[in-house]
Amino acid sequence: MIDLHIHTTASDGSHSPGETVKLVKGKGLRAFAIADHNTIGSLQETYALAQKERIRYFPAAEIDTFFRARDIHLLAYGVDFNRPDWRGWMEEIAQAKLGHTRRRVDKLKELGFKIEYDDLMKITGGKMPNGGDYVKALSVTEEGRADPRVRNYIDGPRSRAYYLYFYMDWLRAGSPAFVPFEEMECGAVVEKVAALNAVPVLAHPMDTPLEYVRELIGRGLAGIEAYTSYHDTKLSDYWKKSARELGLFITAGSDFHGKPIKPDVEMGIECEEEPEIIDGLRAAIKQNKGIYLQ
Repeated sequence: MIDLHIHTTASDGSHSPGETVKLVKGKGLRAFAIADHNTIGSLQETYALAQKERIRYFPAAEIDTFFRARDIHLLAYGVDFNRPDWRGWMEEIAQAKLGHTRRRVDKLKELGFKIEYDDLMKITGGKMPNGGDYVKALSVTEEGRADPRVRNYIDGPRSRAYYLYFYMDWLRAGSPAFVPFEEMECGAVVEKVAALNAVPVLAHPMDTPLEYVRELIGRGLAGIEAYTSYHDTKLSDYWKKSARELGLFITAGSDFHGKPIKPDVEMGIECEEEPEIIDGLRAAIKQNKGIYLQ
């Protein structure tokens, strides 16, 4: 069992790096990767902990991007967390995300929701908000809580996984409050990741058109996350086949955030291609002069 897509409290996960490594060890994972959203803040600590426990570890980041009217998440593997240019780029992305968040709040207001940017950022403690944080900010006032659209996530049918459902229902591409993250064009991000000696991989592609993937290959895309909690067996098989036809390697990651955030997503992916996945990712990182823990 492996898991190459795990989140910690450095972004929107439920567990600290220390707790995460304990879970990884308890699960008996052969390899894992921390890939927090738009930050590398947990990578150094996790590297030291994984080294102590002698667990194969791939330092990574999940970067929000925009491509052809879609929000696309890109995984960067082999991140050298000690490089100032990596830290500087993450700071630039954080500043861009603040502007993106303001635009999302404005869009929600246009749709009649009662929400304020300052309330939202107070709830997050300055970190980038997740879907659950938006629900909390929408619930600050009595008027906001009374909105049946909000109640749906407080104690209604979407409350069990309100973090995920609010994002899927309102914020992702194609939903009413979608705002493109135009500052982070995916092709440019792919090129930047490669230039910083990491390996760009498309995260949970789901229904991403193959023509988009072909375009991104031309910019340096190296792999596809074929196994993920977002894919059933049919979709995993489709992306495995597509990756091989396109000359890309495959990865496997649950997108684990912990029970409070994603209650139905367990850590760990079991698949027959485990050795192929580990060897393929390791070879790609080595070729691009990134770092990983054997």
